[in-house]
Amino acid sequence: MKGNSLTIFVTLVFLTSCGKNILETSSAPKTNDRVGIIASCTTRSQALEIAGETGTQFRVINEKRKLIEFIGLNQDELKKRLPRAKFKANKIYEQKLIQSDFGAQNVPNTEFYGAHTPVYRNSNSGRSFPHLEQIDALSNTYQGQGVVIAVIDTGVYYNHPHLSPNIYTNPSESHGSNGNNRDDDGNGLRDDYAGWDFYNGDAYPIDDNGHGTHVAGLSASTFMGIAPKAKILPVKVLSANGSGDLGTITAGILYAIDRGADIINLSLGGSPTSVITREIRELINSVKVADSKGVLIVAAAGNGGSDGIGDCNDEQPIYPASIQEDNVLTVASVNRYDQLTEYSNFGGQSVHVAAPGGDQYTGQLYAPAIAYCNGPCSSSNVPYVGMMGTSMATPVTAGLAAVVKSMRNNYSPKQIKNHIMNTGTYQNELEDYVFSSKVINVQSAIEALR
Repeated sequence: MKGNSLTIFVTLVFLTSCGKNILETSSAPKTNDRVGIIASCTTRSQALEIAGETGTQFRVINEKRKLIEFIGLNQDELKKRLPRAKFKANKIYEQKLIQSDFGAQNVPNTEFYGAHTPVYRNSNSGRSFPHLEQIDALSNTYQGQGVVIAVIDTGVYYNHPHLSPNIYTNPSESHGSNGNNRDDDGNGLRDDYAGWDFYNGDAYPIDDNGHGTHVAGLSASTFMGIAPKAKILPVKVLSANGSGDLGTITAGILYAIDRGADIINLSLGGSPTSVITREIRELINSVKVADSKGVLIVAAAGNGGSDGIGDCNDEQPIYPASIQEDNVLTVASVNRYDQLTEYSNFGGQSVHVAAPGGDQYTGQLYAPAIAYCNGPCSSSNVPYVGMMGTSMATPVTAGLAAVVKSMRNNYSPKQIKNHIMNTGTYQNELEDYVFSSKVINVQSAIEALR
């Protein structure tokens, strides 16, 4: 959302599509004229046949779930060829940056080189990361063991020494210099050992922006994450500039579900809208699939409009934050004194809880940054950076969800959500702004489960 006032909140733009005389592409649309129509209940073989006959192109959104994007064909033509399918137009999301120094970065070293020796926080960590002390997270003995958090974002710099020990790898696949360019586990993706890059269509979900790495660190860095022993599943759905499309975001969610994620962090969102379009409905459907598989979605409430002032999501819904499903936990941002930050969206009904997100007056939240390494990173290459936003409050809360899940593996997403809301610290100033009127508290959540 904001990082140095960075906002990965994105704006919906209506698109048309055009085709090329090649059959299949693996990368997400880079420009507005390269998006298409997404068809459900459609196989790759059907797509190959249609593209071959029409001289157009297609992209597999999710082979297992039979979602295909056709580029260069209109919906009427597709209905004739696929009478049993359902259709929706894909949409481009575009970044919205507010006073940000972050954006596209030239990132080398895309291969995952393996885990560094974990370095965990100590009693002095509160000095560098005061938000840990603020929510009573410095001494938690339950640290997210056995829980997987999918970070669906600009990617994760998985070679950072404080992130690499927690990268959730796929033992069924090979990777990098050891890759065999085969889909060994049959999920339609080749060599997805360390996650997947749905934007570029490859097995290297490396962060080339910085936002996703910061988010991953706040939830599950070994050194300062709320759940320092949880696993991180990197899923890249946004470009180096923070842009992306709805089909790619949906593909990332479904992939995380299929890979066995317990929690999905969504520090992204669209512009306010009072209409649930077919495109938003598809996003809602992926969230419902997550619920059926026991997956909690933690979503950022948003950072207001171009004026930098938070808006009311009850009156102006944004998505995915405003999806009203039992497995969606929406998070507002508070400053170091548990006051709602000026930029944070709010909603007495639709925003469930608050967490530290930092601000320009009381300080940003520090977490891992992109580590520029020639070859494997050394143990001393551990850059950190400060950011602020509901993007930051969200992974802090996702980390707590991992702690709760590690203590009660049988808890449903709704039970985890309710437990986090019920055990937070009540703040009178949050009345009518946040449903629970509470800021999360790690130790209280743990003690209530002992």
